[in-house]
Amino acid sequence: MSDQNWKPLFRAPKSTVTKVLRSPAFLQSRERSADIVDDADALRALADLVESLDHTNAPLAVVADRVVAAVRFLRARAEGLDAKAAPGSTPSAGVVTRERLLIASLHYLVTPVDLVPDFQAGGYIDDVMLLAWVFGVATNELTPYLADDPDNPDA
Repeated sequence: MSDQNWKPLFRAPKSTVTKVLRSPAFLQSRERSADIVDDADALRALADLVESLDHTNAPLAVVADRVVAAVRFLRARAEGLDAKAAPGSTPSAGVVTRERLLIASLHYLVTPVDLVPDFQAGGYIDDVMLLAWVFGVATNELTPYLADDPDNPDA
C-alpha cells in the first residue's frame, strides 16, 4: 500500500462529551448561561434548582461534591453581583468562559429533556459525563468552594 492512497480503515466516533456539547439542549443551555451569568436572581434560582435534585444517589453521587461546590460558586457569584464589585476587578476571558461553561452545564443538569431525557432509565448519564468534564475544565473556579479546601473553612 503506497502512502498516497492510504486511508484509515476505521472512523473514530465522536466522544460522548462532544455529542452532549453539540446537542440542541446544551446549545440552549449555553445561550441561557449568557443571561444567567450577570443576573444575581437567576443565579440563585439556578442554585435552588440544582439543590432540589437528588445528587446524593447514583448516578449523580459520582460528582456530588463538585455539584455542591458549583452551587456555592453560584451563590457567591450572586452575592458578588449584589455587592457590585469594583470595576477594576475584571476577570480574564478564560475565567469568564469557564464560569459560563459551568453555569451552562448546571442549566443542562436541571433541564429534564436533553440528549438522554432525565426521566428515562439512565437519564442522568449524559449529565454526569458533561459535569465531570466541565468540573475538570473549571477546577480553578471550583476549588475555593470545595468542602475540604483548607483555605476556605466555611465551605
